Amino acid sequence: MSNESGGATPTAGKLTERLLSLDAFRGLIMAALICNGLGLAVFKDHATWGWLAQQVDHVKWEGCVFWDLIQPSFMFMVGVSMPFAYAKRRAAGDGFALLFKHALFRALNLILIGIALDCITSNSFSIGMMRVLQQIALGYIIAFFLLNLSWKTQLAAALSILMGYTLMWQLYLGNDPAGAWVMSHSNIGGDFDQWLFGRQSKGFYVALNFIPSTATILFGVLCGRLVGSELPKEKIVRYLALAAVAGLVTGSLLSTGAQPLIPMVKRIWTASFALYAGGWTILFLLLFYWLIEVQGWRRWPNFLVVVGMNSIFAYCLSQLFRSSFFDRGLAVFTKPLAALILDYPHLADALIKPAAYAWPEPLGLWGNVLQATLVLAAQWGVLLWLYRRKIFFKL
Repeated sequence: MSNESGGATPTAGKLTERLLSLDAFRGLIMAALICNGLGLAVFKDHATWGWLAQQVDHVKWEGCVFWDLIQPSFMFMVGVSMPFAYAKRRAAGDGFALLFKHALFRALNLILIGIALDCITSNSFSIGMMRVLQQIALGYIIAFFLLNLSWKTQLAAALSILMGYTLMWQLYLGNDPAGAWVMSHSNIGGDFDQWLFGRQSKGFYVALNFIPSTATILFGVLCGRLVGSELPKEKIVRYLALAAVAGLVTGSLLSTGAQPLIPMVKRIWTASFALYAGGWTILFLLLFYWLIEVQGWRRWPNFLVVVGMNSIFAYCLSQLFRSSFFDRGLAVFTKPLAALILDYPHLADALIKPAAYAWPEPLGLWGNVLQATLVLAAQWGVLLWLYRRKIFFKL
């Protein structure tokens, strides 16, 4: 790394150590995805718990909830890990050619896995770039070429990407008559998808998201440099807190008002969303860093670390088997058991069609939370088996 970063310059010794707080952070986000937000979406019409349901489903267009932070967290964590991964390879003697070859190989694998998951989950052959894996792959290559630059240059690059993307979106001549930021396919993102793939995506997501989400990866790179530096941990915590506040405040200011300058829209990854989500992801990292690296709580996060250290496998497992295997398989046993104890007259229904059988009272809607928790436990058991045998799937 360049010495222009002054006191925050990462050192090979510290960067070659594993950052347990990052594994725990990755494990939390992956666990949330595995259990589908603990099944809390069933409470969407509940007077008391409806706000929880809102947090585990994407907003329709403008705004941001917890579920909208899942993909930014993955992008951000990739960035945090990059200085550590490449410091280890440099320490092993790899030159630029080998490092670049590895980056290309990893990006290609991410794209192929993402496309395979798209085809399998949609039950049809399709090539797209909307899934998080493909988005990471494209941003990863761009971030690679900025790894050896100073932190100031990396920050300037991230902000320039967001400003350039914003101008590109606003100045495009094919925008919807209502404006650049309305929920429509009539914009540069929708037209690009139509040109490249011959179709536009559901939900108004666009492949061009990889451009602004590269800034999210660079925010992670900057934080990775910081936590891998020789600065005192108290200063690292302070700088992370300042960066989190800066992202949250700036993103909010850009997107507030009756006619916001840049609305906060995750589906097209506007600059305000990138900054606001970046603030939250830095805050998540700060929390885990403070608890684990500063306070020394290194045993309690083992549940999350088991998931975080095999995140690629966990992601594929959750996408392929969340509903068709673990959920339905467990329902064969859990729902008849609940009916036997609480709803005996309908035991036959639970035995014949457990997936369609509604949870009996007093479990009610909370039965779905229980089921989601069991799905998480079942998948965690698979990951624990791999963890104890030191089997880790890496690209």
